[in-house]
Amino acid sequence: MIKDMLYLIEDARNIGAAFLENKFEKVDLILTSPPYFDVKNYENAERQIGHKQSYDEYLNDIALVLQDCYSISKDHTTLWLVMDTIKRKGITYPLPFDIHKKLIDLKSGNTWILRDVIIWNKYKNLPWHAKGRFKNQFEYILYFSKTDDYKYYLDRVREIADYKNWWLTYPERYNSIGKPPSNVWEFSIPIRGWGNGRQNHFCPFPFPLIERILSISSDKNDVIFDPFAGSGSVLAMAQQMNRRAIGFDINRKYKDQFEKEVIIGAKHYWEKRKKELNKIKGEIRLFTETNHKLRKIKVGIKLKEFFQEQIPENDITFIVIDKGNETKEIDFILFSKENESFIDLSARETYVNKLESRYKVNINIMEKNIEELLNINYKENKFFGYLNNKIYNYEKEFSIEQIFLNNKRQDFLFSNIKVKIDRKNISLGELNILKSQLKE
Repeated sequence: MIKDMLYLIEDARNIGAAFLENKFEKVDLILTSPPYFDVKNYENAERQIGHKQSYDEYLNDIALVLQDCYSISKDHTTLWLVMDTIKRKGITYPLPFDIHKKLIDLKSGNTWILRDVIIWNKYKNLPWHAKGRFKNQFEYILYFSKTDDYKYYLDRVREIADYKNWWLTYPERYNSIGKPPSNVWEFSIPIRGWGNGRQNHFCPFPFPLIERILSISSDKNDVIFDPFAGSGSVLAMAQQMNRRAIGFDINRKYKDQFEKEVIIGAKHYWEKRKKELNKIKGEIRLFTETNHKLRKIKVGIKLKEFFQEQIPENDITFIVIDKGNETKEIDFILFSKENESFIDLSARETYVNKLESRYKVNINIMEKNIEELLNINYKENKFFGYLNNKIYNYEKEFSIEQIFLNNKRQDFLFSNIKVKIDRKNISLGELNILKSQLKE
């Protein structure tokens, strides 16, 4: 049985015995960074991994620990391993990839499946000067799974902050629920410690990095394990995010720091972060709704242009009726005073299929006479006229009666969809400008 959070002074090479002795259940996610090769000796830690070992002995120990982690994990468990290359006597060793190779060499049966390699850009670092080596500003994150059926919630970490204003004119190019992160992650390491103004641990995990990994690969009440817990930032963040956590470390000094500083730091971070996440959630919702509206208007513009090209001499009025924000469907209505049927079914079908595939909008094309138009079943007698080059900013508001009194109505696409955005001032970081219109 696992309590909310446990930090044990324990050698990671004793994982199997420790889990058995404490009757721990299997874990759902493992996030860790192994100790450095050729580390200093800490109190009562003469046998710690990396101290007075050859490179091969060090690799072997790390691989055995990770294979033990495999044994105490569930089928859906993922392993996130944060590591860097090392340099000794002028020679660079590709440590992360050597460990992966060692895992494959050591396995007696199954082992971790490498899913991806992520670059963690740390931005800031300690002052650096060394001949033959550039300042190191990134580390590798190796992302493994135990089986092919693993937890992976990418939608939880989508973002819209760096979308450019092209999303206004080309909404089809942008995912309506935001952009997933790439395999280059940018998180700076803490430069002021955990809240008391001191930086006591050389390279702690930043809380935002831990948050992202826990969001992608775990759920509430899941068990998170760090076999090399260090300052305990993984445990502290897991607790704040309503996960259970177990951490092992051979160095008691780190546990003292964890209890005095890191738990408090994680709490302060998460209190602020929850407010940010609520704001981001609202911004993504607004962006999604607006993106769907823009797609529907653009489809209407494209259809208008298509039919005007096919029948340039006909006096046609074009209207798009939105079926609602919760649907991806529109009625595209054509009206001609001549009451003639002017739709080439084969040409229309080909073009409609193309638009539906590209814009992810279902299209119902229909011809209506003036009596039918005047009785459109719509909750408000309010339409907005869009010109071809401004799908994000309607030109004028019309009633259904005013549409037919306008002698330039062929220039417009009329719709019950309302979008009016100032392209010069819009910022996706601050989508509040859209709130009033989206509520209507």
